[in-house]
Order: sequence, then C-alpha cells, then structure tokens
Amino acid sequence: MHITEFSADGFRNLKQVSFQPDEKLNLIIGDNAQGKTNLLDAVWLMTGCKNFHGIKERHYLGFDAPFFQCRMQFFDGRRNQEIRYSLERGQQKKKQISLNGVKNQKVNALFENFHCVAFSPADLELIAGLPDKRRSFLDLCACQLSPNRVPHVSRAALLLSERNASIQKALKHRIQKQDVLLWDAQLAQEGAYLTLMRSEYIQNLAPLCERLYGIITAGKETLHISYKNSLGLSEGLSVPSIEVLTEQYQKMLAAHLEDDLRMGYTQKGIQRDDLLLTINGKSVQKFGSQGQKKSAALVLKLAQAHLYNQKLKRSPVVLLDDVMGELDERRQKFLYDTVSDMQVFITLCHASSLRLEQTGKIFQMQNGNLIAI
Repeated sequence: MHITEFSADGFRNLKQVSFQPDEKLNLIIGDNAQGKTNLLDAVWLMTGCKNFHGIKERHYLGFDAPFFQCRMQFFDGRRNQEIRYSLERGQQKKKQISLNGVKNQKVNALFENFHCVAFSPADLELIAGLPDKRRSFLDLCACQLSPNRVPHVSRAALLLSERNASIQKALKHRIQKQDVLLWDAQLAQEGAYLTLMRSEYIQNLAPLCERLYGIITAGKETLHISYKNSLGLSEGLSVPSIEVLTEQYQKMLAAHLEDDLRMGYTQKGIQRDDLLLTINGKSVQKFGSQGQKKSAALVLKLAQAHLYNQKLKRSPVVLLDDVMGELDERRQKFLYDTVSDMQVFITLCHASSLRLEQTGKIFQMQNGNLIAI
C-alpha cells in the first residue's frame, strides 16, 4: 500500500499543500512549529481513526480557515483509490467524506481501506502509561487485520457503559440490584469475543516483538510479552471455545455484583486487561530504563507493521514523527531496515539527524507550505 498523491488546505496550518510522495522513503524537513506533524496528522486522518497525537476534530481547522479539505490517492496493492475529506467551520461543523467518488461515507469506510502505522515520542506512553493505552493499541491492531471486529469493540464499550449506569441507578434505588444483571449476557458475549481477539493478536505479535528486540540489543536482553486478562487465559494453554468463555464471563460478573455495587462500577472484565512486558524477567513498566522503554515501544509498532504485512500480504503506510533524531545510528539502521519495503514518511528538523544513506524524496516544510528539494 502506498500514497501516490496527497493534498491538504486549511488543515491546521497547512496551506495548499500538494505533492506526489516517493513509493518508499519521504523525508519532511523543517524547524519546529512549521507543519511537519500536521502533515502526518492529515495523512492519518484518512485512516478514519482518532488523531494519533490526541488532537480533537474541532482543532483540525486552521485558526482563521473557514474549512479544510484533504485529498489522497493511494494504491492498496490491488487497485487505485481516492479519499476526499472536508470539514466546514460553523455550528454544525459540516463534514464530508467521499471514497472513490461515493459521498457521505462514514469513517469506518476509511478504516476498511487505508491503514497506517504511526510512531512518535508520545508512544512511550504505550509502555510507561496506563493500561488503557495498551488496550486501545491492541484493539486498533486487531481491527486493522479484520475490520469486521470494529462493531464488537464499540458494542463492548457501550454495554459496559450501560451496565455501569445501571449500577448507579441501583445505588440510588431507582432499580433493583438484580436488574444490573440484565446487561450481563450481552456484555459477557462481547467481552469473551474481545478476550479471544486480543489473546490471538498477542500470540502473533509477541514472537515478532521478542525477535526484533533481540536484534536491537544484539541478544543482550530478552523481551517477553504476555496478556493479563480477567478470564485467566494463559500462553501455552488450550483456549476454550467462545461459548465456554462467555459462560465464564457471565458467572464472573454475577459473582462480583456486590463488589461492583460497593465500588459503583464494574470491576472485572476486558476494561481491566493489560499487556505485560518484561526484560530479563523484570517489568519494563516498573523497572525499565528510558532507553529500554523507547526500544520496547518501537518494536511494538514495528511488529504491528510487520504483522499487518504478513497477514494481509500488503504493507501499511508508516509515519515516523520526530523519532529518528532520538535514535543512535544502530537503532536508526534497525528501524529503517525493518520498514525498508514499505512507504515511509519521516519528519526531521535537520536532514543531518538521519545518519543513514538513503534514496527517496526530500521535502521542506515552512510555515505550512511544502516544497520539494
């Protein structure tokens, strides 16, 4: 998969940006606050996912811009496609998405057709941050491989919210305590599905991460990844059927009803899952150095791209935002070698920060304008 043409105008500070990227390597050079990250954000917008820098949709519009519009043509490995995405300022914030000329598309249509893997310094939170970051990462990665999983992720979140709302109603004596259990059968079904989905993805992701980390450290350190979940699934053991897991999940919810009522929310379930990482047997989250955490976050994202390529027989577009400058030459070479057969966009303040010989296209970003060098 690769982008053949991209244009953006009015997206944050971008001004009539239009370029044809290289099929492999693209360097975006420029000082801070010139728009390099905004360009990658605009590309990421075409995936239909939430902004990977946490920017809200209302902030996509430039300060004085009445609208923004982005247009992208890409080859998905089988055919050429086109996405157009625009948003007008105003109370309604009218949004228009079209895919291959068909208007009024939902963001899910984008997610099913165009995929990116993005990495920035903020991704250190994947390791050092709260478990919800790692759960979101797992769900996004698994859904990239099979977009039909997206409704299950959304429905599980909705059912959990409804169950928690019913707990609050029970505490206020607006419903009976046992009425909370009315949500359990549906939540158990979706919870079991997500547990299996995450478990399956980690079984495929973990060996890749562990191999890549071994290359980074020249075999001096061993990374191990495991899945912590409420149903007690463990690596190396046979996985029960979805029916058995659903029954176990529902029994777990019922058994903890009194505790849930005392705390005011559902305590057990997929919302407590986590991705556990250890280096030489010690928790990376608790005891890892900054270098170890950065390397672990890096291999998670690289393994995501590699697994996508492996499973779907086509590569995602890779966005590396302000990453290379923080890596030494050995780690830069490792990263670039790992994604060398994919289309890559790299932002840098100075070309000299890239300590590798490369061929591709170089662009200069200045005050929202992009110029080929």
